[in-house]
Amino acid sequence: MTDANFEHLRHEMIWNLLAPDRRPRLIVQAANENDVAQAIKFARANRMKVAVRGGGHSWVGFSFRDDSLLIDLGRLSGVSIDRENRLARVQPAVRGCDLDRMLAAQGLAFPVGHCGTVPMSGYLLNGGIGWNYNDWGVACFSIEGAKVVTAAGDTVVAGEGENSDLLWAIRGGGPGFFGVVTEYTLRVYRAPQAVTTSSYFYPLERIEDVGPWAAEVARRMPRHVELTILIAAAPPAIADRCKSTNGFVCAALGTAFVDSASEAAAALGPLESCPALSDCLLKELNTPTPIDGLHELGAGLWPERHRYLADTLWTNSPPASVLAAAREHFVRAPSTKSVAVLSFRSGGTHAPLPDAAYSMTADALLLCYAVWERSEDDAANAAWHRAAIAELDRYAVGHYVGESDIVASPIRAERAYAKANWERMQALRRKYDPEGLFHGHFTAPA
Repeated sequence: MTDANFEHLRHEMIWNLLAPDRRPRLIVQAANENDVAQAIKFARANRMKVAVRGGGHSWVGFSFRDDSLLIDLGRLSGVSIDRENRLARVQPAVRGCDLDRMLAAQGLAFPVGHCGTVPMSGYLLNGGIGWNYNDWGVACFSIEGAKVVTAAGDTVVAGEGENSDLLWAIRGGGPGFFGVVTEYTLRVYRAPQAVTTSSYFYPLERIEDVGPWAAEVARRMPRHVELTILIAAAPPAIADRCKSTNGFVCAALGTAFVDSASEAAAALGPLESCPALSDCLLKELNTPTPIDGLHELGAGLWPERHRYLADTLWTNSPPASVLAAAREHFVRAPSTKSVAVLSFRSGGTHAPLPDAAYSMTADALLLCYAVWERSEDDAANAAWHRAAIAELDRYAVGHYVGESDIVASPIRAERAYAKANWERMQALRRKYDPEGLFHGHFTAPA
C-alpha cells in the first residue's frame, strides 16, 4: 500500500472529520476472529502496542495511537437473533440503526444509541446511554456474555459462569479495555408498538424556566418516557423569531415508549404544564416515531461529514444554573449546527446500578457538541467549545467516558467511574494484560 493510500485509509477510520494527527504504524482490517488473534500475536512478537477500532465513531479518535498496530473491526458485522429467548449475538461493527431494524422485524428492540450510525462495539464498552435507557437500562447492563481475544492471543468466553471479571469490565470499561471483543450476546426487549414524541420549542430566553420544570416533571413521569432539553438551531418555521439568540431555540422533547396512542397521550400530557407554555413558538404533538423516525431525529442533530468536538458532564446542580451557563455560550457560538442536550432521569427513585465497571450517574447528563463543516473554522469552534466546557465543568460530579474529551483532559476517564470501580479496572488490566500490550487511557494531554 502506498503512503497516499495508507493516509486515505487512516482518515476513513474515523467518522468525525476533525481527525487527530496521531498515526498508527500498521492497520489490520480483520475479517474474522482468527485475524484478530493473529494480529495480536504479531504485535507481541514485534513489540508493538495495540489499539482497537470498533467502528470509528469515537469523537476523539481514541483508537488513533502513534506508532501502534491498529486492529480495525469494521468488517465484523454479523447478527443472529434468538426471538424465543430474546437474545441477540452481535459483532462489533453492527450499527445501532441496523440492529434496531433487524430486531423490529421480529417485534424486539434494544437501547441503541441516539445517533443510529454508532456501531455497537465502542457504544457498549462505554456503557451505552441509548433510547429508553431509564426503562431498559444503560445498554452495557444488557450484555449477557461476550467473546474476547486476550493479550495472549487466546479467545475466551466471558459470562456470569466463566471469566466473570472480564464481563464486569466489558460492561462499561470504556475505550481502555484490555482485550478485543469480537461478539456480544445481548438481552433484548419486546418492542413498544406506539413510540410517540411530542416537541415544544421555546425562546432561548425562557430556558431558566423550562429547565427546572422539566427536571420536576421528569421525576413524575413513568420511566418509559424520555425527556430532554435541547439548545439547538430553530426549525425553519420559527427561525426568524430566534435571531436575537443567534438562531438557537430551547426545545423540550418527550418520547414515550408505549403500545397505544392513548397511552402516549396520557404519558406525554404533563408536558402541557410548562410555565413557559404561553411563549411556546411551535408544538409538534403526539407524533408517531417508530425506529426509523427516532434515527432520523438523531441524524438531524449529528449530521455526517462534519467536524465535531464533544464533551459531557453528569450533574446534580439546579438545571436553571446549568442551562443558563450553556445559553450564554450558545448565543456566541460560531456555528449554529452546535447543540447541547440535557437528559433527565425519569420515574422517580432509581435502584442502585448493577455491579459493573460502569458506575457514574447523577440527576441529569449534559452533552455539549461543537458541530461545523469547514477546516478554516476549526480554531474558532475549538476555542468556543473549550470555553463552554470550562464554564460548565463547575457543575460536574463526573463524566460519561464515551463522549468526553479524555485526550485533552485525561482525568475525565477516571472521573467517569466510582473510585473503587476505577481501581478494580486497573487491577484487572494488570491481570489480563501484564505486559501492557493494549493501549490504556491517555495519561497526559496529547
